[in-house]
Formats: sequence, C-alpha cells, structure tokens
Amino acid sequence: MNRDMVSKFNPEILMELVSRLVSTLVGKEVMLTNGRFGTNIMIDPYNPHKALLKTGTEIIDLRMEKEWQFE
Repeated sequence: MNRDMVSKFNPEILMELVSRLVSTLVGKEVMLTNGRFGTNIMIDPYNPHKALLKTGTEIIDLRMEKEWQFE
C-alpha cells in the first residue's frame, strides 16, 4: 500500500488487520536469501520483514542480519 492509501484508513483498524495477518505467519517455514530455512517464531507488526527465526538450534534476528531477507 502506498502512503496515500494508508492515510485514508482508520489507524486502529489498519493495525488490527496487520496484526492478524502477521500472526498467521508465526510458525511458518521460510527460506532466506542465503539459502537457509527457518521457522518464524516472532514477527513485529511494525516491521514484518525483520522477524525472529529458529533454524535448528539457532535463533536468527533479521533486525541484526541486515544482508539476509525472506526469499
């Protein structure tokens, strides 16, 4: 959505929608641009492309791993 469209919606309703959409992604497996796979364990609704992932025994915080993204 572009900024003009977002400003036309009630912010409380829009955040509730985003929160519900993001919550459906928790527990889903994803692939990163480095070829690794992980499971979403927490997603920030304000920054959904920077999640916490579990890969085997490791936790990856995409907020800290700037070069990696969802494939």
